[in-house]
Amino acid sequence: MNKHIKLSALASVIALIVASAGLLWAPEQHTLLTFEVTSLALLLFNSISITRCVYKNNESKRVKRVALLCTGSLLLCICGDVVNFNLLEQYYIHGNVIKHDYLVDSILFFAPGYTLLLLACFFVIKSKACNNTRILGLYFLTALCVSLTSFYSMYIPEAASYTLILTWAYSFIITAVGLASVLLVKSYGALKAPLSVWILSLGLIFAALADALIGLFWIYGNGGEGFYPQIRYINWVFYIISQSIVIHLPKVMVINAQNKRS
Repeated sequence: MNKHIKLSALASVIALIVASAGLLWAPEQHTLLTFEVTSLALLLFNSISITRCVYKNNESKRVKRVALLCTGSLLLCICGDVVNFNLLEQYYIHGNVIKHDYLVDSILFFAPGYTLLLLACFFVIKSKACNNTRILGLYFLTALCVSLTSFYSMYIPEAASYTLILTWAYSFIITAVGLASVLLVKSYGALKAPLSVWILSLGLIFAALADALIGLFWIYGNGGEGFYPQIRYINWVFYIISQSIVIHLPKVMVINAQNKRS
């Protein structure tokens, strides 16, 4: 097991410890926050290390671009995490319906962050010659339909327009990220895809699942009050595991290219 996998595994284990402690023992919030920041720091260090490794040992401009996009995605998402920590303990910022609407402000970071990840996925998919116009059209149409269905199943009409617009737009982006897992697997041979590609796809699905949990149970759940803090810890596990996986996208791209040549 190389160092990059070990660091991702360590970040995920810390997230599991945080979630278990938060759900079972409810220690001081600042104590858990320290461990959460540790997970994020490990992931950022790991992502930068992967990017440096790719730049040092690979000549492909496409792979280097994917590495930069993954690191940029993580950086923006970490900024969103800082907003979600709600260090100033502000609630009902954009109206009197959604208590935890600071989460909506974090979309201003998460949306471009996951858009970068989506672009990275499409660079990989395009490099594998899986760029059929009909397939891509079906992909975006499915993302639109699923995101609309998901949004209408949980939204509260009385919420502020700012909240409704941003959460729906983000619903489409994160749904597209989750569905990109299907295109990724297909581009590597569908059922014959390597295990590493299947794991990457699981990371994309976990990213979508983590944000679906936020929308359903943290923002709009419980009549706008949210099922807090339980959902915070459950979301954190899926989120950190997903980030621990997807930062390996450029390495998986390189490894599978080398295996194909050999």
